Amino acid sequence: MPSAQPPTTRTHVVMILRHFTVGGLERVLLSHVRILLAAGCEVTVCVLDPGRDNALVAELPPQARLVIAPRTRLRRIVFLARLVHGTTVLLQFGDGRLYPSIRPALRTARTVVRFCHSDYSHLRTGTKNWLDRILARSEDRIVAVGGRSTRFLLGDVGVPAGKVSTLTNATEPRTTAATPPWRWATEPYLVAVQSLYPHKGHDALLHAFARVVDHADQPVRLVIIGDGDQTIPLRMLADRLGITEHVIWLGAVWHKDLVDSVLAGARGFVSMSRFEGVPISILEARQHGLPLVLTDIPGHRDGADTSPAAFVPVDDTEAFAQHILALLRAPSSHQPDTSALQDEWERYAREFLGIVAPASRTGPSTHEPAPETGRGRR
Repeated sequence: MPSAQPPTTRTHVVMILRHFTVGGLERVLLSHVRILLAAGCEVTVCVLDPGRDNALVAELPPQARLVIAPRTRLRRIVFLARLVHGTTVLLQFGDGRLYPSIRPALRTARTVVRFCHSDYSHLRTGTKNWLDRILARSEDRIVAVGGRSTRFLLGDVGVPAGKVSTLTNATEPRTTAATPPWRWATEPYLVAVQSLYPHKGHDALLHAFARVVDHADQPVRLVIIGDGDQTIPLRMLADRLGITEHVIWLGAVWHKDLVDSVLAGARGFVSMSRFEGVPISILEARQHGLPLVLTDIPGHRDGADTSPAAFVPVDDTEAFAQHILALLRAPSSHQPDTSALQDEWERYAREFLGIVAPASRTGPSTHEPAPETGRGRR
């Protein structure tokens, strides 16, 4: 009979998210998983709604455990209470919703940390902000992703300042990618990497790009990476604008090597989003030294940092088109600020672990309930 093994004291972190769709939030979560695993933590990722559009889960490291919560409310609460017992829980919801129905199960956790990934003021009512403020009492820490998210939590919601930490997104250093082999990549192209939802502003982007096509001195294409409920309406809009042959729809491309390849060959990165946290796609574009043409919103300002960027008022399609035309007429050069990005990533990983890991480092770490009871939520 094998000898008994001593109990492990590794930190066990349970990340809870709605679904593992193809988007910036999920790419951030993958970075969190890799940071925690490198620090020697045990990681479980719990998906509440497996549904569809979960392709990015293919990049989840095999060392992380993946589980799906039951759908019925009572079974879900029992399952989650057992899963998170004695662990550090990271709530990673990117849609502004609060999921109060799962909160009773989190009472068994040692620590609960919620990430607020964006400014959700456009999705909120006074009643929902009141509920957010009440639920925040049972959370040990709320991490605001970027300054505008911090202002949303402190101003709109009214969370006590002492409970909020600000952590601006960063992205992992990557090796140089090969340019894409497809025929359309032989001509100048711009790239947008975002899910296709109304607040992302793809409708305004297509209108601006139609102006670019009309006035450009050379053939130009717009490559859109992403999927969502606006995919068909946007394709129909491109047809009405007469730019169908100039737009390349790559859909929900999730593999980072493919995305890097498309970014590597682009002339610039564009976004006409109306609301953002700190978009991971902008950080990825910066890794390739791409010029940025962006709407002037706080999340874009935070993400661009000191990189070459033009900021345009939201929905100003004429000004946006003029900046793109100027970008296309300028000499093409990719000059990534690798040292700054490396420093940003090291700072991010250090601050992330400083928020997440210390509070639970002394706790037990198994997939079974710990022998002691949870400390209870306040």
